[in-house]
Amino acid sequence: MSTMKVTNMTEMEQRIKMRHAFAMSSFGRMFTPNRITYEMRLLCTEWSKNIDEVPPGNDLYQVDRYFLEIWKTWELKLES
Repeated sequence: MSTMKVTNMTEMEQRIKMRHAFAMSSFGRMFTPNRITYEMRLLCTEWSKNIDEVPPGNDLYQVDRYFLEIWKTWELKLES
């Protein structure tokens, strides 16, 4: 028998906010906070809502590379 924890809306909203801050901190490290664009913020918002997508957890370098690769593909979509 498997048990599944039901996550209420407040917990889910908090998780999304934490994921958003996590993604934004990566962009802040890569581009400095004052150079984060509106499009980068949108990407962080979209990514944070996809709870199933998990970034690498080994170190910040890998996390930043992960978001940089997502940003490159996102940027290409914006240009087309």
